[in-house]
Order: sequence, then C-alpha cells, then structure tokens
Amino acid sequence: MARIRSIKPEFFTSLTIADLPLSARLTFIGLWTYVDDNGVGPADPRLIRAAIWPLEETPDILQRTREDLQSLQTARLITLYEASGRPLVYINSWDEHQKVSHPRKPRFLTPHELPQPSDQHSSPSPEDCLSTPEDRQSAPEDDAPEQGAGSREQGKGIEGNPEPPASGKSAPRPDVERVCEHLAAVIEKGGGKKQRITKTWRNDVRLLLDIDGITPDQAIAAIDWAHADDFWNAHILSPGKLRAKYETLRRQAVAQQRKNRPTGPQTAPHDTSTMTEEEKQRALQF
Repeated sequence: MARIRSIKPEFFTSLTIADLPLSARLTFIGLWTYVDDNGVGPADPRLIRAAIWPLEETPDILQRTREDLQSLQTARLITLYEASGRPLVYINSWDEHQKVSHPRKPRFLTPHELPQPSDQHSSPSPEDCLSTPEDRQSAPEDDAPEQGAGSREQGKGIEGNPEPPASGKSAPRPDVERVCEHLAAVIEKGGGKKQRITKTWRNDVRLLLDIDGITPDQAIAAIDWAHADDFWNAHILSPGKLRAKYETLRRQAVAQQRKNRPTGPQTAPHDTSTMTEEEKQRALQF
C-alpha cells in the first residue's frame, strides 16, 4: 500500500538529483511511497515497477526501472543489499528526512542493523580504496546536496555504507563463480597480481546478476570490453566496481556503435595481445 511521504523544495535544486535521468528522479520519489516506514522494501524490479509505474505501457519500462535503481545506488541515494537471502532496497538517510507518525512495525532490517560480517576487519583491496576523478564526478561526497531541511538535505547517502557480503554457508553458485573467475583471470592476464575470490567478490556478482538483472554472459562481455579499453582496464578491478560502472560501460559501448566506430580492442590504445579471439569478440559485441 502506498504511503504519504513529504518532499522538500531543496529536492528540485539538488545537484545530485539534477545529474540523474528524469525517470530515475521519479523512481526515487516513488520509492519513498514503496518502502516501509523504516525506509526498506523488497528490491525486486518487477514489484517496484508495478508499484511506481502501474500505468506505464512502454515496453522497456522494466529495464528502465532496473537502470534507475542502479543510477540511484551509484549516486548513493539508495543501498541495494541482502538480508536473510532476500534482496532489499534502503533509502539512505531515511530517518533524517521522513518523519513518520505512528510507524508500523518494520518487516526488514536496515543495512546498519545487519550482523557484522566475520571478515569485517580484513584489509580492503587497493582498488576499493582508489578514488579517481571519474568516481568523484559521478558520486560527489561534499557537494552532493539532496532534498532536505536547512543545511542537511534529504537523500544524502551514508558515507562508507557498503553492501554486506552474503553468508558463506550456501554452496558456491556456478554462474557467480564463472564471472568471478573470468574477472580474476583477465586482471592477471593483463599484468595485475593474482586475485583472490572473496566473499565480497561473490556477493557483488550475485547482486549484479540477481538484483540488476545482468546475465553472466553480459557481465563477462562487459569485463572484456572494459579490459580492452585504456581507461577502464585500470578501473574495473573488482566485481563491486564492475557493478557500479556497468551501466556507464554499456552506454559508452552503445554510443560507439551508434557513431559507427569500432568498439573495444579495435579503438583502444591498450595492448590487447593477451586477449583471446573469443574475448575480443565478446568485447566487440558488448
């Protein structure tokens, strides 16, 4: 059931909101009425599409909803995560900007209520700590005002709020392992150090497949395309980064195709001599 929520004037002058596609802005507002009174709801694009876009008959509305969710997470306005094996979406800084009278009993745990993972003290990988100018442009921290009141604005993401890794009790999934192993092999083949497939790697790939709706073949094609490009090969060094930048990679590949320019290894100055013919073909077809 839809809920009555508040919206503040600062939403419409937010620089972060202005950088989003129009559909993503409406999806963001719609999510406020979709989630429970603690800011959490099921992260099933089909349910979100039915709740937010019930009268939209555009054929690609479901895919657009998936893209909107990814855009909102990249902008750190929402968090996509799992709890008890169920994909969930959380509106960041919900408690600061939605004051609910007589809130109902929460049905789901928020990300910061989840049990801490056993490997929480492990050292982060270098690529997770890397902050590039491109990253700062797509998800600014200090000058990313959202809808809000006074100096605090609504929608601002929680800093350092990563998606929790999934429980290690379940057996490894072949599709997840396939993507992880391919990325690790491509990084090592390109001259990087041997990668260790961690719980975080597997969890990020699982979210990419289950929540974002990306197939293993699409993920592998994106990896090959990125590692045939002189810029992206230095940045797509983990499944988390692949998931965050997948839509950007896809749009760049489509833009190159529309301009009738060869894609991937044919245009990139990056040395592709270590790529197999199969990897080159996947990069070209991405």
